[in-house]
Amino acid sequence: MIKIYVCDDQEIHLLAIKKIIEDAILFAEVPMQIELASTDPVEIAEHFEPSETNVYFLDIDLSNETYDGLKLAIKIRESDPRGFIIFITSHLEFGMLTFEYKLGTFDYIVKTPDPALLKNRVESTLKAIAERYQTEQVNQEQENHPKRIKFTSDYEEKYVPINELIMLEIVGNHKLQVMSKHQNFECNGSLGKLEYELPNYFFRCHRSTIINLKEVVSRSAKDEIISMSNGAELQCSRRQQKKFEKLLNEFNLQPYSK
Repeated sequence: MIKIYVCDDQEIHLLAIKKIIEDAILFAEVPMQIELASTDPVEIAEHFEPSETNVYFLDIDLSNETYDGLKLAIKIRESDPRGFIIFITSHLEFGMLTFEYKLGTFDYIVKTPDPALLKNRVESTLKAIAERYQTEQVNQEQENHPKRIKFTSDYEEKYVPINELIMLEIVGNHKLQVMSKHQNFECNGSLGKLEYELPNYFFRCHRSTIINLKEVVSRSAKDEIISMSNGAELQCSRRQQKKFEKLLNEFNLQPYSK
């Protein structure tokens, strides 16, 4: 559930923004609700609670002795580091202050006399947040219920969660050695076929071996040796070295080099 908080000290602006959000919620593909909309920043500060996903639409220039928009955002960020903060204001000059305070602002919307333009900006921001929310939900679901892959031997079938696989290696004619976090075994199969079934963080470092890049512990550029989390050491072919380095960078994986 995405919970939305709105704060603007001018009621006419508060009601306008609230109406735009309410209309957007009707067509949203993810669950959303306005948790609180108020002209009083103290009320927001006292009632917001960090949850799965919070969104805060805040005016910067709030006429309040305790909080202006920036101070309210700082208060929110102290308790809710993952919340989405969106400033809505008519003061362009305040834009840089949001960066100086390192608030991780998701968007900065300038108030405009054109209601259609304001509506479009608010709806676009909510859509972007909803898309990110959906992605996080899918990732969480995959972590809780990871996809499994079936391996077949002459005697049985085994199902191994993909995220537990460390490496696959040819050990004989149509025979593979499967090494995972909890078991090692031989099975029938083809690396070529598995290469297309596995996610893109699996890499064929040699014609006889596929590795899980997330399980690489260290690499040696000098002798092209890769060390895996299960203690296995293997060689990356020369022509695959550049692709190996590129994939590590793409997935932001930087195991130390020997």
